[in-house]
Amino acid sequence: MPTVHTDVRRNFASLVLAAVRVNKCAWWRLAPALGAAAWLALGAGLVGGCTWFGLSHGGADAGRVEPKAAPALDALAEARVQTAAAPREPYWPYHLAELEVAADSSAAAMDHLNATLALDPDYAPAVSLLSKIYYDAKMYPQAVTLLEGYLARHSDAPDALRASLALHYDALGQADQADAALARCAPGARDAQGARVLASLRNSDSTAMLDAAQRALADDPKSAVNHNNYGVALLIAGRPTEAKNEFNAALDIDGALPGALYNMAILESFYLFDDSAGREWYTRYLRVASDDPDHLKAHFESDVSTTEPSRP
Repeated sequence: MPTVHTDVRRNFASLVLAAVRVNKCAWWRLAPALGAAAWLALGAGLVGGCTWFGLSHGGADAGRVEPKAAPALDALAEARVQTAAAPREPYWPYHLAELEVAADSSAAAMDHLNATLALDPDYAPAVSLLSKIYYDAKMYPQAVTLLEGYLARHSDAPDALRASLALHYDALGQADQADAALARCAPGARDAQGARVLASLRNSDSTAMLDAAQRALADDPKSAVNHNNYGVALLIAGRPTEAKNEFNAALDIDGALPGALYNMAILESFYLFDDSAGREWYTRYLRVASDDPDHLKAHFESDVSTTEPSRP
């Protein structure tokens, strides 16, 4: 039986976490969601946007008034002008990084974020965004160093950063450190819920996973990632019909969420025993992603290509 992909926070990042053997029937693959684009399981596809785990450029500097850009030039040009005009102001290179992320230029974004942190090593939004980019690039040790350093200097740091640290530790396979980071989050912290779903899955605690996934969905019912992750929790709990409803709900919100597409292929073929429907979902999946950790192509015994038309 194949792996099910969970999207924890597809709102800002793409995280692919380790697979955890839950029972004889399935490997459950995880990856968190944040705001940009990814694939979950907490697994195959994350989120996109300008904040990771809800941490915006207000972040730890919430009381600070950020400079406002004039609307005359396009956003990148204006940010460059402002950066040159205020070379000691960390907001502008940070804002340039946001714009570069939106333009899918992560290398340029990293340069701007490093420039921001050279000006102010404690600029929390830059720490958050850089840790997200590190996750996408599988630069987990660099992210751990970055986040551990910040958290050591700021005992009052947002829980979003501790949750981020837990996800990076999980990606490194360091479960004890991941659990320790989560333990430092406030009980019920919204920004830690996605990471707690992953931890519950890793620890084969289906009850805790179901509870954490349900809480995350209640907090943000418009999140495709949260619906996908709740679907995985339901599937682990032996409720495939309800799981299918949640995967469909995820795809109603984001029809290109890789984790949900892959999970539908798995559910139809291995839980509902409909290989024809499973093949159709797998064909749709191949249009947005190419990883096939559970070798579904071989299962379907056909050469499913990314150009094969899907059934209406």
